[in-house]
Amino acid sequence: MMKLFLRIGFLLWVFGGLFAARATPIDAPPTLTVGQMHGSCQKTCWTVREGAKGSESLRDSLTLTCLNACFKCFLQLRSCSQSSADSAPSECAAAFLQCYKQSFAERLKSKPLVSFDGGDGHSREMAVKIVGAANSLEGVPAEDFWIQLKHPGWRKKERRFVKEGGIYDVIVYDTPNGPQTVWFDVKDFYVKNGEEDLRLLAPK
Repeated sequence: MMKLFLRIGFLLWVFGGLFAARATPIDAPPTLTVGQMHGSCQKTCWTVREGAKGSESLRDSLTLTCLNACFKCFLQLRSCSQSSADSAPSECAAAFLQCYKQSFAERLKSKPLVSFDGGDGHSREMAVKIVGAANSLEGVPAEDFWIQLKHPGWRKKERRFVKEGGIYDVIVYDTPNGPQTVWFDVKDFYVKNGEEDLRLLAPK
């Protein structure tokens, strides 16, 4: 399915270290659900990252921008494929591609992109700092992205919000070596948007 998706629906090209996103012309859009489109979109972001040029920091920022565009379009269109119309899957797939193309391009124009600073996250003093996130919908997925890069396979177990000595999202992960805690400094997008916009940080 991934090869089919790349061939007829969704391509990311890399030019001089930058991602250029565009959908190929589609005569008959793929009959995938929005959920399947989202999954393929995410896989493509990671695949293209491996062949991208430029610094690791730039590749991380652009890959995260790609993933956030995928997620944004999934949220906007997830009810689309619930339609009973026979043409709904094709229409939803085409709508997802158009949404992705527009969202990715618009976010690239809006600087700065999301990036990481600080330490390895093992303590408050060494917290991973998330910089450039426009809101919690960009900032919180950045935490998951960082974990996937640095500690693939770790699974989120619990989280708490700390406002002492800074503003932090403190997350405990299940790992092969037992529970591990990672501190994320989220002050940058907390200050921009206020506590109400950090609803995604609430413990689950």
